[in-house]
Amino acid sequence: MALTRRKAIALLPTSIVAASGFSQSGVAQASDPPKEIQSLIDNHINGFNTQDIKLFLGVFGDTAIIIDGIAPYRWLNPNAPANWLADVEKWRKGLEVSHEHLSYKMGFWNVEGSDAYAVIAGTLAVTIKGQTVARTGTLAYTFSKHGEAWKIDAQAWGRTS
Repeated sequence: MALTRRKAIALLPTSIVAASGFSQSGVAQASDPPKEIQSLIDNHINGFNTQDIKLFLGVFGDTAIIIDGIAPYRWLNPNAPANWLADVEKWRKGLEVSHEHLSYKMGFWNVEGSDAYAVIAGTLAVTIKGQTVARTGTLAYTFSKHGEAWKIDAQAWGRTS
């Protein structure tokens, strides 16, 4: 049976679902990433949710970049995380955001040597002018070891609603 483009596209979701529980080596992964990676994700989310700037900034490497759904949409070196926080604050004031909270569920993760990748599924509850709305999306991370410590090298939010 010949695999046409249409059949390949139709099979793609099945292939993605089937592969989602496996690392690139093809070995089924445990449900949780290594504690160093999980700790970075937890501190990143907790720093954001509590607006603890020191905790939030402490998870990033010196060359980190951020992609997000607010203008200017990408923050590069130098100081991308701090510059992102400054733009988030402008966004919050402009829309009269009084509260944000990101809850998440671990999705896929993979560690290869001193590099790692993880994707979480998140729900961002945002209170704008007294009204709370939920926005779903994924947050993709890249990590690398800096000496003995793991750090986040990139975060990219992809909104799905």
